[in-house]
Amino acid sequence: MKNLETNLSPEILSKNQEDFKRFLTALYSMENYINHNKFQTEAIIKDYSSMDPRYLSKLSYDYKKRVARLNEAYKLNQSFLSTVASKYKPDPSYSKDISQKEIENSAYYESQNLNWGVFMYISRDWTHERVKERENCYTPIITEVQKYVKAGSKVFIPGSGLLRLGYDLAKLGYNIDANDFNCFNVILCDYIFNYSKKYQFSFQPLIRSFSNYLTEDQVFAKFSFPDENIDLTGKGKMKLTFGDFTQIYNDVSDYYDCVITCFFIDTAKNIFEYVDIIHRVLKKGGIWINLGPLSYHWIGYQEYPTIELPYDKLKEVIINFGFKYLNDGIKNVIYCEMQNNMKNDFYNCIFFTAIKE
Repeated sequence: MKNLETNLSPEILSKNQEDFKRFLTALYSMENYINHNKFQTEAIIKDYSSMDPRYLSKLSYDYKKRVARLNEAYKLNQSFLSTVASKYKPDPSYSKDISQKEIENSAYYESQNLNWGVFMYISRDWTHERVKERENCYTPIITEVQKYVKAGSKVFIPGSGLLRLGYDLAKLGYNIDANDFNCFNVILCDYIFNYSKKYQFSFQPLIRSFSNYLTEDQVFAKFSFPDENIDLTGKGKMKLTFGDFTQIYNDVSDYYDCVITCFFIDTAKNIFEYVDIIHRVLKKGGIWINLGPLSYHWIGYQEYPTIELPYDKLKEVIINFGFKYLNDGIKNVIYCEMQNNMKNDFYNCIFFTAIKE
């Protein structure tokens, strides 16, 4: 029995060509992670080689050692990415009408999302080293759920990332329905929940940059994941759907007992549409719990007109859609902390609980 149900089968995904292209692109990016990151080692070699020898003589560190360590880290990261990707590679018959060149071109840009996003999500949600960050971000949400929503209820988490929050709630008996637009996240979730063992993989997520570290060794820190053997037998059920939140759930009404948005609502191209869908999918008396900033992601994209609402105006919209606030405040959160780094993203997040009247 699987711990997590997903819609990653090629039979399902191939019915939507754009989603299937994104799926194939994610797999190709994972398979070619090393090739897509050669530029970093090549840049180091070029930069050091062009430096005046008089200056390099002042440095006891040999840059070739950095290149060698970086290449070894890439190999380690590639090992687990290849293992995961091989599990989901579909039969070529499903992609016979899709241009391989198009997939390859898209994959180069998508591969940067592995270094700059997905690796940090893995370390945040599934390593022992980041447990304090999870406690700071997820525990207050879980407390609110337990306060207002009984175990066994249906909880919806859009923008669920790597789903640790959903897993921690499922262990408490809640039935989780989650959604994410990032195909890397959905593939990794499916593998972690259904096929992995405790500390099966090691990886080095911090090698994306050498800036703002006190020591070279900190950049090459090694993490192991997942930090638990996952077994939801006799506990809550979990389902994760890959795709666009606004398309998949636009026709769902009066279904969920609770919606949790954690670092999600500012991903909206149209914030009014997000609030509208959240209100619609909730049952009457259903609970909406939100934690996150308002760093509107789509500002500046002319093809997606976006309105930046400050919180007082957004709150007005939420109330006018038919919500009543139960709690409202500010929560200080570090998001995707880079350990031992001089720079991290620190947010004074809006943290509220509202009920659909």
